[in-house]
Amino acid sequence: MRTSTNASCNNARQSNHVLKVLYLQSTSEIGGSDITLLRTLEVLDRSVYAPHVVLPHDGPLVEAFRKVACQVHILPSMRKLSSRRGIGYLARYLAGYLPACFHIAGVIRREGIALVHTNTIHNLYGFLAARLTQRPHVWHVREIVVQSGFTRWVETRLVRRFSERVVVMSDAIAEMFKGADGRVPGNLVKLYDGLDLEVFHPRQRSSPRVRRELGVGEGVPLVGIVTRLDPWKGIKVFLEAAALIHQEAPKARFLVCGGEIAGHEGYEGALRQRAEALGLAGAISFTGWRYRYQDIPEVYGAIDVSVQCPVYPEPYGLANVEAMACGVAVVAVAQGGPMELCVQEETALLVLPRDARAAADAVLSLLRDPERRLAMGAAGRRRAEKLFDRRQCVKALETLYDEVLAETPSRRASPAMGRGDRR
Repeated sequence: MRTSTNASCNNARQSNHVLKVLYLQSTSEIGGSDITLLRTLEVLDRSVYAPHVVLPHDGPLVEAFRKVACQVHILPSMRKLSSRRGIGYLARYLAGYLPACFHIAGVIRREGIALVHTNTIHNLYGFLAARLTQRPHVWHVREIVVQSGFTRWVETRLVRRFSERVVVMSDAIAEMFKGADGRVPGNLVKLYDGLDLEVFHPRQRSSPRVRRELGVGEGVPLVGIVTRLDPWKGIKVFLEAAALIHQEAPKARFLVCGGEIAGHEGYEGALRQRAEALGLAGAISFTGWRYRYQDIPEVYGAIDVSVQCPVYPEPYGLANVEAMACGVAVVAVAQGGPMELCVQEETALLVLPRDARAAADAVLSLLRDPERRLAMGAAGRRRAEKLFDRRQCVKALETLYDEVLAETPSRRASPAMGRGDRR
């Protein structure tokens, strides 16, 4: 596996041209990959790279992309690959696949795109559009494919075959690409997703706004999960753990911060009913999308313990990184990305998946030992400063772009790139 390096191939930087990069994002929602792409493009070096983003429809982050000087292209025919929506949806996906690829190829030629960056393994449009236009392609894999063995086999082989670089966020993702010899492809690179550590900072703990709005007084223990309301994120496990905590620490309060997403309408109502059945009425707040991505640092500032309990392996676990950056103790699951990003007993307590009792015991141990909880939060902040500074993470991505473009000079300079090339 390649690793990020501070040494850069400066070919692109030594030219006077700004190179255009096309990012393909399968959703216009507020999720980890969407937010991370926005945070990346906020600090991408505009003297070298001009970002264009293709999205399937309007959504919460479209205007945010535009505000950071990204050219946004809305392409409704670019559908998110999903097996949950039935055979009719898959039929429409297949019928519209080639037209969407040709449409994207048209954008590449018209805008003079130098490099195509697909931001999820489940977007199968980018590699073909890049192939049609002879552009280098970077495939950013942000998922552990759990839908089926066949789906994983198909997607991982497409990624390996049609990418100049395969970018993964963790060793847990890289595992999918190991061959029979136990090795990953030579073009696979691990790059962590970073944060603005001036925004995600422990000083947010001095801001009383969120606690005031939730009606939670200072000194009252507040345990929270920050996530979109997707069943695999384990919110039901969190509720069961909260009920167990509430029995032993009745003054504790709980927070579910995040809203519903397409395909799971009505899920919040089901979670509220479950919380009431567990005896949490009056002790828990569901905020929906009240707190937007800009508010999340303040949300962490209000929380004493951050909990994440996905029922499937978390490929990365951005919420854990956000909590650590804000100096908040973490309880997470001992599988997938958190096992690499967190340090057991130092920055987090890692418990078995789907084990509400273990999660509750971990939280209770931290609530009963404030000194340990604060020390864990401080250790998390130090780890964030060492590994997850957004500036360094984006510099590593820019280095990767430089290397890919240096390896494919004929593609960068070809007149076939279109009327808008290299402007």
